[in-house]
Amino acid sequence: MLDVFGDRSPQSETSKQPDMSPIWIPLIWLLVAGVLLVIELVQPSFDGLMFAAFAGLVVSVMTAVLPLPAWLQISLFSLITVVGTLWLSRWSARRNPKPGRRQLKEETAEVLDAIQPGGEGRVRWHGQSWAASSLDVETVLRPGDRVMVMGREGTRLQVLPSLPRP
Repeated sequence: MLDVFGDRSPQSETSKQPDMSPIWIPLIWLLVAGVLLVIELVQPSFDGLMFAAFAGLVVSVMTAVLPLPAWLQISLFSLITVVGTLWLSRWSARRNPKPGRRQLKEETAEVLDAIQPGGEGRVRWHGQSWAASSLDVETVLRPGDRVMVMGREGTRLQVLPSLPRP
């Protein structure tokens, strides 16, 4: 900028902003990504932090290459985090069905040794022999009978007789 006498003033030179974003903006996003990654590794129960760390890394690289406005940086960070977390929760729900939606085959076992009412014996569940305790105090379970697996205590299954098929 020229002053009254046609000279360039030193203040006008220093007040000019560079076209590229300062180097510290990508470093801040990189620091955010690193902190989120450390928290995720220390506390693995926070599933969404991995995608937030990834989003911070993406925004860090993008701000190093392109001068992005702050609102776009925050929007991009939020979008990647939310979309990644939603994808993870849908993927996890498909992989791990809810307990109420177990298939009948997973709930049933076959009695191998006779089990007295309230007693213990062996059953075949998922193709393997398991120790089992009968939760029914009235019915004798005979070899070949189908039983419902109600729970598990360590390596011992808790079973009840299945309802007879009509």
